[in-house]
Amino acid sequence: MASKSIAVCHICSTSYDNETQRPKILPCGHTFCSQCLLNLIERNDGQVACPLCKRATAITDLSKLTTNFSILDLTSSDSQQEEAQASSNASARVEPRPPLSAGICDEHDQQKMFKCKTCDEWICHVCTVIEHPVGKCNVISVKKALEEKKNDVNEQVEQFLNEFNQRFDRLAAHDRELQTWQKAFQKSKVELEKALEEYKGLEQTVAQEHLKVKKAKAEGLAYLQDLEETQKQVAKLSRLQEVEDYTRAVSHYKESVQRWMQEMLDMTNVQNMSLSQMHYLTNFSLELMNWSAMKNLPQTQLKAITDSARGYITTSLIALSKTYVQVMNAGLPLYASVSLQVNNTAMVGDLSSFLPHDSTSCTILPLMEILRKIPEAYAQQETCGQQLHYRIEKVGNEGRFTMAPTTGPPPADRLHLQIPMNTLIQSGVVWVILSKGRFGHLTRREEDPQLKEEAMTKQGYRLHSSVDQDPPEESVTYKCNLYGTLISSPMVVFLRLAWCGRTQGELIITLDNASIRSKQFLMLCIGDCEHSYRGTSFLSVANFGNPGEMITGGDYENNDGTGGQPILPDLPPGEQPHLPVTAGLLSGNIMATKYAQFNIYTKNLPGYSDIYSFGRVTSGMDVLERAVLVNNIRSVIIEDCGAVL
Repeated sequence: MASKSIAVCHICSTSYDNETQRPKILPCGHTFCSQCLLNLIERNDGQVACPLCKRATAITDLSKLTTNFSILDLTSSDSQQEEAQASSNASARVEPRPPLSAGICDEHDQQKMFKCKTCDEWICHVCTVIEHPVGKCNVISVKKALEEKKNDVNEQVEQFLNEFNQRFDRLAAHDRELQTWQKAFQKSKVELEKALEEYKGLEQTVAQEHLKVKKAKAEGLAYLQDLEETQKQVAKLSRLQEVEDYTRAVSHYKESVQRWMQEMLDMTNVQNMSLSQMHYLTNFSLELMNWSAMKNLPQTQLKAITDSARGYITTSLIALSKTYVQVMNAGLPLYASVSLQVNNTAMVGDLSSFLPHDSTSCTILPLMEILRKIPEAYAQQETCGQQLHYRIEKVGNEGRFTMAPTTGPPPADRLHLQIPMNTLIQSGVVWVILSKGRFGHLTRREEDPQLKEEAMTKQGYRLHSSVDQDPPEESVTYKCNLYGTLISSPMVVFLRLAWCGRTQGELIITLDNASIRSKQFLMLCIGDCEHSYRGTSFLSVANFGNPGEMITGGDYENNDGTGGQPILPDLPPGEQPHLPVTAGLLSGNIMATKYAQFNIYTKNLPGYSDIYSFGRVTSGMDVLERAVLVNNIRSVIIEDCGAVL
């Protein structure tokens, strides 16, 4: 059996003979049958590469090659041995499969010991010569392919482990936060119980005062009847002595009446602290003014009632460090202190998650309640060293407010409330008018250390894509020049991606300020038209796993790759010099009917440039690289998008 492997052609696995299968020796020393060599000569125009050592030889006449007679002599003895064993091994013709084989090649009946990475196929030794020759295909051994596959699996498992660890860490942090809130709620419960006891005490005080009033009224009516009777009796007097007697009686009676009048004055004095406190505490649960019932009141009387109602709020705002405003952000309460400053300014501070330790003496006022009752409120913003102010005004009888720039500073001759723009935006109540009937939500963003310097200099806000609904009932509408006041150079946008039913991360993209494509991309991110990228999915991945790999999205019309008409007229195909293709480069679609679609490169492509680029991903490439690995790329959704301000 030692000669069997020698007496068989390595290409067709056929035993040599003295006819069509004569063994011929190539100049490199390797032997193959004449039929296989003839096929190689015809297929390669006389150029034959040795299937074993790959040495190339020019052959025009097969008869000039030397016949390997040593192998030919072994052929007869091998044939005899095979015939002897054929009958005994007829039922076991299939040779055992090598441990690193991918199966049997259907075409050549050989073990698949190689993989063609170019064609992504498992192949045998013969295939490497005929169908997948060197120079055309990238062929590796089964062992190397197995190692690469194991490495890929290990990388995926490592990635999943990292994600799971991050989720567990986040869950632990959330658990700690919930425990903190639980303690805060327990403390608030104690404070509420204490406040309820105070209410009960005030209720008893009111009841006692009411009894005093009833007693005083009865006593006053008695005095009144006595005075009227005395007046009648004096009219009937005719003698001097009787008049003198009544004069002494009236003088004594006068002292009693004056004492009663003084008691009534003290009882009804507005400076009575217990009743003033009671009136203030009930002010936030009951409306002091029924405007429908007071429409016909004189203007002076109506103004007096209005000023009195506003006075209760104003009195609390000047309580300095003992007053806090409360807002609700994502269902959680946030607090900010109120302090009295110069020029009659009650300034609201920065928001915090916790009240001070000694909060039992604090007065907590809801922000929207203050805005409804305070005479004048302003938002304050510092930009480029300048203090800008915006007047906050109520819209009719609705719960909404408007915020517009003022021509001058707030009034210094009367008390007014000032709220930092950061505090107002962090409370989640600010909405921006994008176009007719469309509003974008303005929120505060956390600084990302991965952002480039130009993106870090922005104001720290995010303008989220518009939604097809009006702002909520309790909201503040920001009236401003969208592309002058809010959106400025450099233009930065964000895309929040989600798949598998949860948010996965965000892409921060800095756009080319001079590009018209950038303007269109920005408009589709914030929804400054009737269309938006919000809710669309990624469409495809090109050159997967190879240089120049890129991901495509942006079909706001059909979300299947057939749409994406430009929303700006006369959009040029290319606007700037060629840029080298590197990971993170944002480029446009080359088809005029799909100019709104976009491509983002995830791998470098050395030696190539892109004339359609108009931006670059400055943060979140790790999110994009994970998105490329999702089995169905169309399950990757742009969950939210907008501008970074």
